[in-house]
Amino acid sequence: MKDFARGGSGAVAINWRQHGKANRRMATEERVLCFERKLLEELGVFEGLSLDIEKYLPVVTSSSNILYLNRTDAEKDRRYKQLIAYVLILCQGKILRYRRGRGGQETRLHGLYSVGVGGHISEEDHGLFSKGLGYQDGMRRELMEEVAIDQTQEAPAVAVINDDSTDVGYVHFGVVHIMQVANEAAAGRRSGIVSPEFIPIVDAVKNASSYESWSRLCLENLDTLFAKATGSGMADPQRA
Repeated sequence: MKDFARGGSGAVAINWRQHGKANRRMATEERVLCFERKLLEELGVFEGLSLDIEKYLPVVTSSSNILYLNRTDAEKDRRYKQLIAYVLILCQGKILRYRRGRGGQETRLHGLYSVGVGGHISEEDHGLFSKGLGYQDGMRRELMEEVAIDQTQEAPAVAVINDDSTDVGYVHFGVVHIMQVANEAAAGRRSGIVSPEFIPIVDAVKNASSYESWSRLCLENLDTLFAKATGSGMADPQRA
């Protein structure tokens, strides 16, 4: 049945049942944090992983440069990049990994291992009392939905990831963080990630081919990422 029908008097009759369903779909659609791609082009487009966090992060996460878009629109609109928090969680020489489940929207990643926890920053991540837009608060709320971490735990940003070689990569921009936790209980709290476990870092690096591409980039550059983290004041992740 059509949503609208014109009566004999010329008045438009609305099928409110269908109209209500459409409104509910619109109301429940996830809205994700984005920035305009032209900002990246002005700063300098790169491919892969960049440690130049001081150059990119302040600009692409500035409250004056970010906005929320419906996720279905953002996935198709090449004028924008979706900000993706990608947090590596470490515990006494081990790194948290999980397997991508079939419940995620990124079907190309199903079945692959990942060491990046977080994901899209949803508008809901800012809560009722948040003041304006913000990447950092949203990143922490997203992280707390997936693992048992404290709101105050340090998670310095150490790198950014860009991959314009695929349609999916063209509309995403990763921010790599490192977080250290005191014990492995952080892995067992939430259902947002599948089969989370801490494994020795040396084993993760040794078998990087079984991981999604962003995780492979991180694992292949772990020493450099650790050095960046210690430079920001974090205790050496390899000794903690």
